[in-house]
Order: sequence, then structure tokens, then C-alpha cells
Amino acid sequence: MNKLDKAKKIIKDNISEAEHGIFSNRNWAGDDMDTLYDDNDLIIDICYYWEYFEVLGLTAEEFSELEDYYEELVNERRRQRLKKCRG
Repeated sequence: MNKLDKAKKIIKDNISEAEHGIFSNRNWAGDDMDTLYDDNDLIIDICYYWEYFEVLGLTAEEFSELEDYYEELVNERRRQRLKKCRG
């Protein structure tokens, strides 16, 4: 499995914990981060408090594709919640 596919799987498996963003750089605010994955030059951290991911080690193109995938996942979760609310 390549780095992008691995990142997509980890993001999908943890999307319920971090629907507020995905970033390709470290935060400078000092937010508490937990590492979900660190191998093969790919690091994926999560901030549970603010609900976002940091993904390091992808090319700009790969990260752009991951961002699109992340947005699809988040939008689908929002549609599902709306559907439940509307009954």
C-alpha cells in the first residue's frame, strides 16, 4: 500500500474524531497531538480536542488528493446526520 492509500485508510478509520480540518504542516499553537501512524516517511497525527489531522510526508499533489477525499468523507457524515435529524 502506498503512502497516499495508507493515509486515506487511516483518515477514514478516524474521521469521526476529526471533522474540523486536515493540514500538511505542524501547528504552532502547541495543541496536544496523538500520533496515529508514523512509518515509511508518513506521519499522521490527530488533535482530539480541536478535531483535526496533521499529515506529514506527502507530496503537494498527494496531499491535495487527500484533502479532496477528506472533504468527501466529512460531507457524507454531515449528510447522514442531516438525514437522521429530518427523520
